[in-house]
Amino acid sequence: MSTSLRHRLRGPAVACLAASCALLLAACGSEQKETTTTSARIAPAQTTATGGPTATGSASASPSGSASPRLTDDQAERQRLVPATKVTWDKAVQTAVATVPQGKLVETELAWAPPNATASGSATASASPSVSPGASASASPSEGTGARTPAWHTSVATADGTLHDVWVDGVSGKVISDRPDADQDAEDKQELADRLKRTTVTPEQAVQTATQDDKGTVTAVELDDDAWSVDVVDTSSWDKTTYEVSTTERRVLRQEVDRD
Repeated sequence: MSTSLRHRLRGPAVACLAASCALLLAACGSEQKETTTTSARIAPAQTTATGGPTATGSASASPSGSASPRLTDDQAERQRLVPATKVTWDKAVQTAVATVPQGKLVETELAWAPPNATASGSATASASPSVSPGASASASPSEGTGARTPAWHTSVATADGTLHDVWVDGVSGKVISDRPDADQDAEDKQELADRLKRTTVTPEQAVQTATQDDKGTVTAVELDDDAWSVDVVDTSSWDKTTYEVSTTERRVLRQEVDRD
């Protein structure tokens, strides 16, 4: 075979070989690219799966739990006691004062009724069978049948200063008990009688003065030396504000907010 013929045959062969190599390289590059692409798709999925429980746990957190402040013991007690009470302070005072001849209010405060007390004025001999023996004595009515009821603990004085201790049921409005205060002596009675004579602002007027800008719930009214002390509870925050109103003129002397 001549030299020129060999050159003519070698040219196409080399060209075919070059084309085959190019195809092989392209295929390898395509496979490598596919592998890289596949790996790139898998990696984010694995990361998402790994981080999934953490993201879910975070999303399940209650927004209201973090936004709502924790109540103090006193605030929580007001939150239980105030909504359970159906009789307002003034209705309870009317009932208490009516039990004492020529009686005048000295103090009333919302509290839980004495254990096992009944609206008839007597106490039951034993706890209700539905009450658990381990139940707390300060249980609220919402905690089950037989639980204690809210009541207004009221002190009413006669003209000579003799005090009567009167409990009025905060749900039914009936008198639970009425008994004279055994701890008074003659001097105590005279001092109280003199204080009542000096007092020209009624408890109703004192409460009206205290609540003219505060529309909360009145939970206590007490006659001090020179002022009526009026407690008003804010039922949105369960804070308590105490107003001191002059006993001789309708004006607020002092006020203090209890956020505990």
